[in-house]
Amino acid sequence: MSSKSQNDYVIQNGSLIGDFENLYKNFDDPWSQSKFSEELDAQRALIFNSCRRIRKEFNFSRVIELGCGFGIFSDFLRRDGFAAVGMDIAHSAIHRARDEHPETVFIQGDIEDFERIELFDPEIYLMMEITWYVLEHLDKFIDRLKMKASAQEKPIFLIHLLSVYAPGKQQYGKEMFTNLEEILGHFDLNYTEYAELTFNYSDADSAVGTYFTAKIE
Repeated sequence: MSSKSQNDYVIQNGSLIGDFENLYKNFDDPWSQSKFSEELDAQRALIFNSCRRIRKEFNFSRVIELGCGFGIFSDFLRRDGFAAVGMDIAHSAIHRARDEHPETVFIQGDIEDFERIELFDPEIYLMMEITWYVLEHLDKFIDRLKMKASAQEKPIFLIHLLSVYAPGKQQYGKEMFTNLEEILGHFDLNYTEYAELTFNYSDADSAVGTYFTAKIE
C-alpha cells in the first residue's frame, strides 16, 4: 500500500498528474470500486437504467465503458445481457479486470484510440467520472462521435456522469465548466435526460454530481 493518497496520482494543485498506471498498482481498491460488484449506488443505477431504456427503445446492446477501472460496471452490464466492453488507459487495471471478469471484454487504451474503440462499433458510450482526465482530447472525441452518427442511419448515445465542485473548491478544468449548465453548453448535444445529483456518502465534500444522456445523430 502506498503512503501517497489517490489524489497524488490524479490531480494536484490544479494540475493533472494522470499517473493511473501506478495508482492501480499501488491501491487495492481505488475509489472503492469493489463495493459496486453486486449493488449499484444511485449514480450508477441511473446510468444502468438509462442503458436499459435505450436498449428497450432502440434494441441497442453494444456498450463501451471508457475508463472502466477494474471492470466491475462493465461486467454488471454484461450480466444483464449487454455486449459490454471496458476500456482503460492503465494496463494494470485491465489485467485485473480480465482476471476478475474473464467473460467480459476489456481493452487497454484511451479516447484518442478511436479506431480501436470502433472495432466494437459501440451504440452506447459511457463516460463516468473520467472527463477531468481527458479534457485535452474531449472536443475531438465528441466531434468524432458526431461524424460517426452523421455517417450512418441510426443514432448513437453518450451517457455522461461527472462531479463538479462549488466555487473556490474546483481548481482543475474550471476554465471549461464548473456546473451542469456549463457542461451541457460545452458538449452542445441533443439531450434526452439531464440532472444534478446528490451524493449519499460522507466524504463527498462540496461535490455535485452532473448527469446527461445525449442522442447523437
